[in-house]
Amino acid sequence: MPKRSPSVIVVSHGHSDHFSLKVLKAYPDVPKIMSRATHEIIDPNKKLRNIVYVEHGETIEVAGIEFSAYNAGHIIGSLQFSFNFDGKDFVFTGDFNLEKRLILKPAQILKGDVLIVDATYGSPRYVFPKRSDLYREIVAVAKRFFEEGSPIIFKGRRIGTAQELVALMNASVDVLPLVEEVVARHNSVYEMHGEWLGMYAYWNGQPPDMPLPIIAGLNSRSGGKIPKCICTGWVKGKLAFPLSSHADYDQIFRYIKESNASLVIPFCGFRKELADAVSRELGIEISYADKTRI
Repeated sequence: MPKRSPSVIVVSHGHSDHFSLKVLKAYPDVPKIMSRATHEIIDPNKKLRNIVYVEHGETIEVAGIEFSAYNAGHIIGSLQFSFNFDGKDFVFTGDFNLEKRLILKPAQILKGDVLIVDATYGSPRYVFPKRSDLYREIVAVAKRFFEEGSPIIFKGRRIGTAQELVALMNASVDVLPLVEEVVARHNSVYEMHGEWLGMYAYWNGQPPDMPLPIIAGLNSRSGGKIPKCICTGWVKGKLAFPLSSHADYDQIFRYIKESNASLVIPFCGFRKELADAVSRELGIEISYADKTRI
């Protein structure tokens, strides 16, 4: 919990590692900036107070500061923010993705003096294959199991990768995908905000009577002995693909290089590795400390 009450709270998107309901509820009178889709995800019963909505391309003034919002390309409702404070232009990326995908538009690179950038995959070890190659390989795995008469479960983060997998199966195979309930709940938020994922049916957790693709959350325990294919940037195992809604190392590095920032502050993930590479290769000042005085 912050030691001092903030003037404003900015929520970039609806993944649980980027907000705390406890903190948001503790400051009922503090303005909380977020997209409508993010609000749907984090507060479906609408109990939070003082929500200030903003969408891509809009600028709002809160607490005497103008915040401009831009699509982040990460999950539905994810936003980047730019604002001017004390004579400096700040950019906060939140989690982002620059790559063209079946769903969501890619993020644009914003320019500013100070860049606060996601570093989840900020290590050179995390350079992902092209999306088109990943799609082709995932579909090939699905069809191989179908030919063998077996269903297959594709597991991805329930908000983000799971919806991409639903769209991919709809675009690539001739059978109806089954979707775990927790994934389907978030599918509805995507669809409510204009992201059509295609047709699907709810999965009851039991093996289907025919070979079908099943989309489930990463932590799902359903499915018993049905073969499972893991889709996440943190891939482990033989049947796994680095399909992630995050930017990989090359995207993060590109963003920093093209942002024209004179100071970079990475958050999450491999902050030190990213800082070392940026300092060495770009000569840009970068601070990965938990607290940075600007």
